[in-house]
Amino acid sequence: MTDEDARPAPPRARAIENATGVPFDVWTARLEDAGGRGMDHAALARTIHERWNIEDWWAQGIAIAFEQSIGRRDVGQTSAGDFAVSASRTVPSAPDAVLEAWDAFQDAARRAQLGLGEARTSSTEAWRYWRVDGPDGSRVSMNLRAKDDGAAGGAPRSILAIEHKGLADADAREAWKTTWKHVLDAFVATLEETQ
Repeated sequence: MTDEDARPAPPRARAIENATGVPFDVWTARLEDAGGRGMDHAALARTIHERWNIEDWWAQGIAIAFEQSIGRRDVGQTSAGDFAVSASRTVPSAPDAVLEAWDAFQDAARRAQLGLGEARTSSTEAWRYWRVDGPDGSRVSMNLRAKDDGAAGGAPRSILAIEHKGLADADAREAWKTTWKHVLDAFVATLEETQ
């Protein structure tokens, strides 16, 4: 048994199989046959998209999973070599109200506790953003969009997603993954208390 045989399947292997209808080991074989080990990330994704007509988002996911399966990339590692983590929650209320509540929740004292810089907000018609600089040059973005508008008689809900990029290593990624899970849980509890 080689080291590759002993490597567990990438975390997204089942989701890739469900979305594409192709088992991940078949994707691995296809990419091996196509010379995938010699391709960078962009070339892998482009090959998957063009050769097998897979939409760009899933082509990126397959490329990342392939890179993980051959040991070129750790879970959470970007193609640039740094690490990133994300976490999300569906929360009650419309995006503008959630952004206002999040900005109040992430006050100066809480940001200082987390080692985060001054917050900046922006918005588009569909999205709301809250961004801060993290410790050691990392970057945090809270991205918020409406999940539904309550038109069917229910209350409006939003999807709140945290992306923390530029982390130095897998240990920092794991630590921030735990931190953001706790922060989101605390925020959702606070938001639900005010509803």
